[in-house]
Amino acid sequence: MKRNKKYIVMIILAVAACLAFGNLYSATVREMDREAQEFFDKRDYNRAIGLWLSCLEIEPENEKIQQKIELVYEIKQRKDMAFQKARLNYRIARKKLKEEEDEDLEMGIALGKKAVDDYVYAYRLDPNDSDMQDAMKEMKILDEEIRAVQERLRLSRLQREKVERLKNEARTEMALEFPDFDKARDLWKQVLRYVPQDNEALEGKRKCDFAIENRIKFEKIRTYMARGVEYFNKKDYGAARLEFEEVLNVDPRHREAMDYIEKIDDAVEENVLYAKRQQQAEESYRSGITNLANNRFDEARQDFETSLALVADYRDAKQRLENIDRLKGEYEERERARRLQQINQKFQEGIIAYTRGQYREAIDALVMTLSLDRKNNQAKEYLQRARDALRIAEEETVDANSRYYDIVNSLAVAGKSLYDRGQYAESKKKWDSILKLFPQNRLAREYVMKCDLMMNPQNREGVVANRVLEGREYLKKKDFRNALRTFNIIKSIDRNYPGLDTLIAQSNAGLQEAEAEARTVAPADRAEIKRRYQAGMNLYEMGGKNNIEKALAQFRWVVQKDPGNIKAVIIVNKIESQLRLGGVEAERQQVLTARQRELVNKYYYNGINYYTNNNFDKAIGEWRKVLAIDPGNVKARNNIRKVLAFMQR
Repeated sequence: MKRNKKYIVMIILAVAACLAFGNLYSATVREMDREAQEFFDKRDYNRAIGLWLSCLEIEPENEKIQQKIELVYEIKQRKDMAFQKARLNYRIARKKLKEEEDEDLEMGIALGKKAVDDYVYAYRLDPNDSDMQDAMKEMKILDEEIRAVQERLRLSRLQREKVERLKNEARTEMALEFPDFDKARDLWKQVLRYVPQDNEALEGKRKCDFAIENRIKFEKIRTYMARGVEYFNKKDYGAARLEFEEVLNVDPRHREAMDYIEKIDDAVEENVLYAKRQQQAEESYRSGITNLANNRFDEARQDFETSLALVADYRDAKQRLENIDRLKGEYEERERARRLQQINQKFQEGIIAYTRGQYREAIDALVMTLSLDRKNNQAKEYLQRARDALRIAEEETVDANSRYYDIVNSLAVAGKSLYDRGQYAESKKKWDSILKLFPQNRLAREYVMKCDLMMNPQNREGVVANRVLEGREYLKKKDFRNALRTFNIIKSIDRNYPGLDTLIAQSNAGLQEAEAEARTVAPADRAEIKRRYQAGMNLYEMGGKNNIEKALAQFRWVVQKDPGNIKAVIIVNKIESQLRLGGVEAERQQVLTARQRELVNKYYYNGINYYTNNNFDKAIGEWRKVLAIDPGNVKARNNIRKVLAFMQR
């Protein structure tokens, strides 16, 4: 009693400890969630998502935390897309704003304003992002250029022509080997009287002021600029950048040098991005080849489309993409033919085993048939027949293949031992136990009768007479199989019982007659069966869905008239399976294990974490791990596409 109390106390303490740990975990998650929400409200997304990912490690199925992480990812995506559009429009606008035609200038103004608006939208979404901070100066310069061009466009044509003439004179003067900087400065001043915000005039005047104040420095700048432009035109960007940086060391406000450095950065960035796209295109291409080799055509299609999205006309991806539908169709046709062959083979094996009385083999083959073709009604019908036949056979004799063999065999051994020792009442209990499982078990019924006779020797005739009466009832009902079983048991006990041999003969004759009737076909029907079977074969060999359906109707008639016609039964099943599987099979959905689901969640949220920290290559790598486990994961696949499209820009 004391020991039981001790165990109860230990159990209570263990439960309390579990509850305490559960409460502790919940409290920790709530605290981390609250702290993360504070960071989120301050738009410090990286720290927020780090804490929320830690929450998921404790509670992987916490949907609210998952939704918050997804929200951060969506915000970062909106910011990135807006910022990329701003960068793209910024570059185009800068070029257009330097053109001479009004149409180009107006386009430059429109694209420039859109770039500024997109930048402002992105900045408001994620003001703490370093890219936002770095781009702020560029956007301010673009805004100034837009205002300057707007001023130019407000001038009359004559005034603009005069401004352009003054600019050309100033440019020409400054391009001379020994320019008159006073003259050039006066020309730039005249331009600024018409267009006060003109960047070129402001920069030109500043250069003139610089040259007048410090001639030696200005000459150095000219030398550096000349070499830098020469290197730039040769696409030797490293050497060119060094020259332009020397210019900025002398004159930090030299706009032309800054413009060239920006062009170099753009060119270098484009080369780096192109190299990355080449690498990613190759990875997707190789993945596509692997998927094709493994007959994963939808995945291969997505891989080749990704390669082409990254690099137009990459290798032979386009041709491979065009061939996928054909290859998929050929594969499905091969698979359909292979599956039909398997179905037909297994069904035949099942039917033949059934007719031979090999019911276990028949059941195995028919179950395999149904695993290949779930809607196969013939297989279902014959499977039930085989199971019924096996059940009857097992009731008569439980063999070593039966799952009940050990139980029945132990009861039978015990029953025989008790009978041999003269303990008939105890022996009968063992045999009755067998009959509860298998009422028709021949050995158990025989020993029950023997036990009754041994326990009631004075009533021997009555016991046997009752069993004979039971057999006669079976005969009246034309249940010849059970009648024969009963009379054979009586014969094993009393071979000389009057009239027993006659009763056994009647039972055998009735059973044979019933089986013969089941197989008997009238002569007229036999000729028609032969004719229809041949007609069905002719139609089937002609091919085409219409002919095959007509053939099926003929074979079904044959089976209805002659159920024992195994050839007809087999070909009916073959045609029905062929018609059912004629279309494209339904896609098999992969069912993930608990461990696989855990890994999918881990890699997916790792990818989001990398993405929010602008580590796009690692983000894609994590999402590719998700697809390796779960190829149908739509979110991971869409995320990869979005990031690749984003990086391509």
